[in-house]
Amino acid sequence: MTEMISFGAGVNSVAMTIMLIEQGWRGPVVFADTGGEHPDTYCYLEYFERDYLKPRGMEITRLAPGSEWHEPRQNCSLYQFCFDRGIIPLAMTKWCSVEWKQEPQRRWLEAHGITTRLIGFALDESNRVKDYPGLSYPLIDAGITRAECGRIIQRAGLLAPKKSGCFYCPSQSVAAWRALHYEYPDLYEQAIALEENATARAGQVVTLDAHGISLRQHLERRWQGQMEMDLSDWLPCACRL
Repeated sequence: MTEMISFGAGVNSVAMTIMLIEQGWRGPVVFADTGGEHPDTYCYLEYFERDYLKPRGMEITRLAPGSEWHEPRQNCSLYQFCFDRGIIPLAMTKWCSVEWKQEPQRRWLEAHGITTRLIGFALDESNRVKDYPGLSYPLIDAGITRAECGRIIQRAGLLAPKKSGCFYCPSQSVAAWRALHYEYPDLYEQAIALEENATARAGQVVTLDAHGISLRQHLERRWQGQMEMDLSDWLPCACRL
């Protein structure tokens, strides 16, 4: 086998995995773990492996922080790495994804003689394609849109995953931050701590929210009833302004 699935536990990568397996593909399904994924992502990993992969004799290969596939300085979770250095992940540069997702997978595939990484971009995300050697996009090649990805998962008799990612990901919408606050208040407080630690170290306001509003301000002004109308979900992301 010269191919591996770059598995993110989101709708696209789940649908791509199902599509390929139903076509007879068998190979490694590799998930690079930052150590701070959203609890729903960890839950779905277990569910998908238990209910779909293992009955077919397959499993998910997890590349955890501190493993041989990470750099020595990455011997802790991405969250702790950021906290210790007084920084936050950045939506515009996505350095966190490159260093903690792509690079560990690259090292793993090279060590195992894999030449091609299968990426789950759907047809309506063709603008994300990078014409690099060793990357392949099965969903795009098959003309599969994101909407069809949902139908592939449904036809397999599985629940669809929620958007995958770290619980403190700066690419989240305001609605996602709100959900984190209500469903996992302890993790929301950890995200506040990361943001405020970076602010103190930088000597200027640093926010995980793309619109420059701190998570504590969201908590106090929006979700404790001090703001009558919240239009943030309709504002363009700051990285696209």
